[in-house]
Amino acid sequence: MPSGFYKGRTVATGLILLLQLASGCSPRAVEVPPAGPPSKAAIQSSLSPTDQQAVDQAWSAYQRLNAIYLKAAQSGVYEWNADKTKRPLYPYAAGTYMSALERDLDIMREQGFVRKGSPQVTLRRVVSVSPTSIVVEVCVDDSGTDTVSRKTGKSVVKAGQNQRYPVTMRAGLYPDAKWRWVESQAERAASC
Repeated sequence: MPSGFYKGRTVATGLILLLQLASGCSPRAVEVPPAGPPSKAAIQSSLSPTDQQAVDQAWSAYQRLNAIYLKAAQSGVYEWNADKTKRPLYPYAAGTYMSALERDLDIMREQGFVRKGSPQVTLRRVVSVSPTSIVVEVCVDDSGTDTVSRKTGKSVVKAGQNQRYPVTMRAGLYPDAKWRWVESQAERAASC
């Protein structure tokens, strides 16, 4: 594979992989007008207190997930416990999404790549909330990041990639009462 492939794969896979899951509950749609990114107050004002609490818990889990993933991608170190429930990402991600994040970290390790910098991820709007599922749209800004070879220190980034794009993400509520991120779909051709 060409080396530029991995930057696109790392950014896209690391933050945004698609897993189609059907929700058994009918979501309550919460739309924020698309005219520019809404403020946190605008997002909060359109949610019931119960829904806001759920969104806050899920978003907090995403921020911890992202911090763990970035630390592993930047250091090249991830705890590969044989029991997946003891791995660092387990409390915050699930299913194919968690597997894809870990696969991405493994590919980076095998290829000798590490991440430099941190993407800016901003919650733009809550799309829907149900008792077991939350869908949000975020904006990812990768302009301050790079993926480099450990050996050479040179970038393996494919030139011309969109560095600022919207991502639709979904969290599911699990039996242990934790919100885990299970789905992510980037719109790399769009901007936010």
